[in-house]
Amino acid sequence: MVYLLEEVRKMTVVMTAKNQVTIPKKITNALGLGKGSMFEIEISKEGIELIPLETKEREFTDEEYAKLKILAAREKGKKKPVTKKFIANLKKGKV
Repeated sequence: MVYLLEEVRKMTVVMTAKNQVTIPKKITNALGLGKGSMFEIEISKEGIELIPLETKEREFTDEEYAKLKILAAREKGKKKPVTKKFIANLKKGKV
């Protein structure tokens, strides 16, 4: 784990009515986190742990890029209903 000063390693936060928790700026700065940072959440007997995920861009092959262009052209301008199933598939990367 990244070495952090004691004052940054442990802080108290409050959950909002929408079940949201704000990670204090001192912590996000120390860990290099920002808008769009993704986390894995792990629940254990000790509590809840948020584990920052590393994301990296990947290069597409020419074949994959050609397939993406065809798919984009086919879907362009189509309206899709935003259902719970659609959102679930979107989160899974299936849309």
